[in-house]
Amino acid sequence: MTKLALFGGKRVFPKEKKLEDPWPITTKSERQAIERVLKSGHFTGLHDPEVEAFEKEYAEFVGSDYAMAFGTGTSSLHAAVAASGLKPGEEVIVPALTFLASATSIIQQLGIPVFADIDDKTFNIDPESVEEKISDRTRAIMAVDMHGLPADYGKLRKIADKYGLVLISDAAHSTGASQNGKRCGSIADITGTSIMPAKQLATCGEGGVLSTDKVEYFNKAGMVRIFGEVIEKGKPRAYNAFTLGYNYRFNPIQAAYARCKLEQLEETVANFQENAAILTDGIKDLPGISPPFIPEGNTHAYHMYRIRFNPADAGYDVHFGQFTRAITIAMAAEGTPLRFYQNIPVPGQVLFQLKQGFGDGIPWTLPGARDVKYDIEEFPVTLDVLENTRCIGDSGTSGPNYFLNKETMNRYIESFQKVWENLDGIVKYLETMPYEVPWSNFAPSTRGTWTIVTPEDTK
Repeated sequence: MTKLALFGGKRVFPKEKKLEDPWPITTKSERQAIERVLKSGHFTGLHDPEVEAFEKEYAEFVGSDYAMAFGTGTSSLHAAVAASGLKPGEEVIVPALTFLASATSIIQQLGIPVFADIDDKTFNIDPESVEEKISDRTRAIMAVDMHGLPADYGKLRKIADKYGLVLISDAAHSTGASQNGKRCGSIADITGTSIMPAKQLATCGEGGVLSTDKVEYFNKAGMVRIFGEVIEKGKPRAYNAFTLGYNYRFNPIQAAYARCKLEQLEETVANFQENAAILTDGIKDLPGISPPFIPEGNTHAYHMYRIRFNPADAGYDVHFGQFTRAITIAMAAEGTPLRFYQNIPVPGQVLFQLKQGFGDGIPWTLPGARDVKYDIEEFPVTLDVLENTRCIGDSGTSGPNYFLNKETMNRYIESFQKVWENLDGIVKYLETMPYEVPWSNFAPSTRGTWTIVTPEDTK
């Protein structure tokens, strides 16, 4: 049996080397594309040929009728929410496990996020939980393709049609993935996605794309993108706002860079999928480990690779959260880290506990708004997933940093196998460790108990 690095043995991956690969990779083609823009002297995103070409090429790639580039993924989501027709005080259902922007894009439009629990296998929004959350104030459902796996759009579409709701997709993790032959970006009524540097389709800075088949959504999103105006190409600008709008334009340099990456995307994602399959095959027979689950008809883009740990399946009667933490510490010592992606349900963040929003409790205090509660105990699956799963990689990194090459996969497989050979020692080790749930900074004693320090408390 090989001695764990945690207990003084040799690391699987040497300290002096860097495990993660740089991403995105800038090649001659990207440099030439940027130089093309610099020579053109056209640097505004309004009716820019590079931006328009990227939008056309992106729409063709995902299979949507329309696409519109934005300065950030968050702004593309905000525009999608606005295009849905959401009115102040109305509600959008969103998963409790996601990135904050999925929910705050709703608040930006003076809407109220209502959270649903997630599926314990896919980690995506649970359609049954969605239907339980629908009220007479619900306007839309926002599905999030967590980690790169498409949400269950078949079931969500039936629910949306049954109640007359708009189906929005947050595809920030899933560009390049597909469901039943349709690529993410063309499955929901309207989709917002991110193309910032950590994503599979990456640009050289922040960026986002909105896509839809509905011209009315596209036109409304276009007004949101540029000061509420309708600015037609080749016609004088009227400087007349039709709705509340912003400056969400995309930069031509980033568009040129993204066009290069879009050409490479299919090959890039196929490479991620091939290497992820190697990792899955190398760890799937270790008792107590569950690699990502991919339902039939879906492909996964592997923006994240989340693993579930279960000590009972490994033959140990110990606390599963403590077991997962010990595995995380042992893997880090081997130089092959595991990371949290979110450590508290989004409704547990202070923003939702205080419900101050824009001030005076808006949007929650708007006339006609329901009294929506945010109790993390309502999301038991989300809490379970946060406690007994981890993602491949170190904090601040994502799938593209790890799934570029087979060598990284082999290092992780070697580390997992080494740790599993030493599970008896790991279990003894964990029994000496203090343990708190990942959201302990917000719940110092028990789940659902919240302490918020105010200025008055410090006097």
